[in-house]
Amino acid sequence: MLKKYKWIIVTVAVLFVCLVTQSVTAKYFKASPPLTSTFQPSLYGNPSIEENVLTDTDGFKYKTDVAVRADTTGYAVYVRLAVIATWQDGAGNVYGQQPFVGTDYSLEYNTAAWQYHSASGYYYCTTPVQSGALSPAFIDDAHKLKQLQAGPEGYTLHVELLAQTIQAVGTTDADDIIPAIYDAWGVFFED
Repeated sequence: MLKKYKWIIVTVAVLFVCLVTQSVTAKYFKASPPLTSTFQPSLYGNPSIEENVLTDTDGFKYKTDVAVRADTTGYAVYVRLAVIATWQDGAGNVYGQQPFVGTDYSLEYNTAAWQYHSASGYYYCTTPVQSGALSPAFIDDAHKLKQLQAGPEGYTLHVELLAQTIQAVGTTDADDIIPAIYDAWGVFFED
């Protein structure tokens, strides 16, 4: 009988400690000031996409003369592109199924100057781009990004190209001979 009371006393004591701990923790978090994001996008190293959007004889739009202009950072950079394809309605709402390359749209890019890496999903310019200069064309008159068929009712194809850059010279570790592009992106191109 005494053992039964010991278990009850221990159980009540543990519950009391849990309740006090929970109460103190809740009061602490309620009294803490809210956190504010201090993240600021970089003012330097922001590449821009230059492109022409035209309409073909089927009425579908296609992109040509697509290149990336490096920001005026004062140093050469390597460039990579992500291709993001979606179906969107007039209000910018995205359809739940993504368009497929080869079925819904075609992408022919300049393989002499750009390489696709399936592991990362990016297209990499194989030569450095000088500060303020244009990269070799990703898509030009011989290479196009073109819609092949109509999308779902009320939706049109939107293909966005997102560019990123990284310095072309230097390393991320002073004792390492591997350039920053390999350390950051896992790719390496001979100059």
